[in-house]
Amino acid sequence: MTRARSVFALHVGLGLAAAAVLLLALMTAVGSLSFDAPSPAALAEACITFALPDASVAAVTSLALGSLATAVLILGVRSAVRQVLASRRIVRRLLIRGRGPGGSVLFDHGQPQAFCAGLVRPRIYISTGATSLLSDDELDAVLAHEAHHVRVRDPLRVFVVRVVTDALFFLPAARRLADRYAALAELAADSAAVRKRGAQPLASALLTFEAADPAVVGIAPERVDHLLGERPAWQLPVALIAWSLTMLAAVAVVNLRLDAVHQGPQLNIPLFAAQTCMLLMAVLPVVLGGFGILGARRAIGHRSV
Repeated sequence: MTRARSVFALHVGLGLAAAAVLLLALMTAVGSLSFDAPSPAALAEACITFALPDASVAAVTSLALGSLATAVLILGVRSAVRQVLASRRIVRRLLIRGRGPGGSVLFDHGQPQAFCAGLVRPRIYISTGATSLLSDDELDAVLAHEAHHVRVRDPLRVFVVRVVTDALFFLPAARRLADRYAALAELAADSAAVRKRGAQPLASALLTFEAADPAVVGIAPERVDHLLGERPAWQLPVALIAWSLTMLAAVAVVNLRLDAVHQGPQLNIPLFAAQTCMLLMAVLPVVLGGFGILGARRAIGHRSV
């Protein structure tokens, strides 16, 4: 079985490679832009043509790659913020009762629940429903499972994996590796619980959790096979990883080529903004006139009725 740590390292490595390539793309894009105020002659020519005389293919391509890098950065930050806020929101809504078994945090809830939360200082949270419905052996098995998540800092690892996956939306291998890491993290925690208490208490506890709320828990067939001693059948998506690396290599090559022709024409942002503004000013009367005609037509139709 491919270890969770190896998949995590591969996923993070893919993210770092993408970050390096996209950082180069962003730097190249910024270097291809000109923020100098256009001369009166250039502005007058733009007013006549409504074209982009300063926009070369290299400049537009560089701007597109820079936009991709910016989108990746925005998506990564948004994913990180959303995860942090969601985690805090879940913990704040818990009705904490105090200290639970095994140093866990006990919260009031009728359904059996247990999870690990906390990026910097992960802790085990367990519900009163779990402590009342599970036997001592089953409870120890659940705590051993969650303790493994705490020991390897799985909440932080999952956080990183999700940020990388959400940011690198254009790499097909990222989500596949993220899903695999999530599955392997659970299998690794199951193995830790089995080593401490055996397979039967953990399997029984999982059945109790699923019977209480099958829509939320849901026992993956792979976990059942793992508890029965079968090795999960999964192969590393070599083709997807190779395709993702090829995409990154292509972006890197284009960036290097753009950097080599950096002395060519640049995209003048003030001129582009002025042209866009003028284009909108030219189109706006036509659009307003069209809406006016539609409004007049509707008013005439109401009168005739």
